[in-house]
Amino acid sequence: MIEKLTYTGPTGTLAPGSAAPPSLSDGSSPFQNILTHEMNSSSSLEKMVLNFLIKTMESIMSTTNQIDPWSSISSIPFFGGASFQAQPLLNSPRFEPGFGVSAGQPNGREIDKIIQGAADQYGVDPSLIKAVIAAESSGNPRAVSPAGAQGLMQLMPKTAADLGVTDPFDPAQNIMAGTRYLSRLLDRYQGNQKLALAAYNWGMGNLEKNPSSLPQETRNYIVRVEKEYQAYRISSSTA
Repeated sequence: MIEKLTYTGPTGTLAPGSAAPPSLSDGSSPFQNILTHEMNSSSSLEKMVLNFLIKTMESIMSTTNQIDPWSSISSIPFFGGASFQAQPLLNSPRFEPGFGVSAGQPNGREIDKIIQGAADQYGVDPSLIKAVIAAESSGNPRAVSPAGAQGLMQLMPKTAADLGVTDPFDPAQNIMAGTRYLSRLLDRYQGNQKLALAAYNWGMGNLEKNPSSLPQETRNYIVRVEKEYQAYRISSSTA
């Protein structure tokens, strides 16, 4: 679920003996613009922050009580072009009942084309886009979470508006906007998929302000998306 586009800055405790970075949320001018777009590996402070986030994520995920990696796999097809497709659990309490494409909506193959178009435009692996959709909405274009996130990639209303979406339940608008934001996150974290997924689900500001507090729901989300991603990649290679 995309929560917001705003940034509040990371904080946290480094390993003993490490130099602690200045607070990035203290409002002082050197820190107001840091990390606003992509973390610059040539900047020592930004590189240190990125490394801290990566190490924190690796530590958290190594001790996460991971879900059964294949518990979310189903033979129910949604995306076209392959006989085997990965799908999330369909009884998630986060979403309205229903699965698949409703009347008047594009069919699976048409959505597959939309995903490929978004992948080409924003440089994101189409299998990753499908995995995020599967984890976020079970492939239901009408999905609405209790928090108000909407559509296939679960855009919050304000974020959808910021991304130029006029109808979050329109698969094309939702997928293009969600992929655009996912691309931004991947660029920001220099391709680190776990950080990008954590920010997509929990919020970029939350992740960077206190990465050590990554909630269990987000940890499970990362595991699920990555397992779905691998399944989609296998599926696409054998289609």
